[in-house]
Amino acid sequence: MQLHFYTKPDCPLCDEAKVVLQNIAAKTSFVAIEEIDITKNLGLFTKYKHLIPVLELDGQQLFVHRVTYRKLMWQLRLHRFWRLLAKFRN
Repeated sequence: MQLHFYTKPDCPLCDEAKVVLQNIAAKTSFVAIEEIDITKNLGLFTKYKHLIPVLELDGQQLFVHRVTYRKLMWQLRLHRFWRLLAKFRN
């Protein structure tokens, strides 16, 4: 599972989110986290400048502004479950 983490330098909320993501990365093997600095891309900066940090999974926003460990783990596990279920249906 690829999780996109939109962030920028000098962002206290982003720093809090990074701690949560580091904890999740240490405890799971099914999640890859890609950190994307929105200041390096004008389109991303325009889209996310007032929303960061933003976490997206498969193009769907999971979190904006604040990220909590329990809620994110629940969403990731639920997403993983639905993916596995979809495989068995096909």
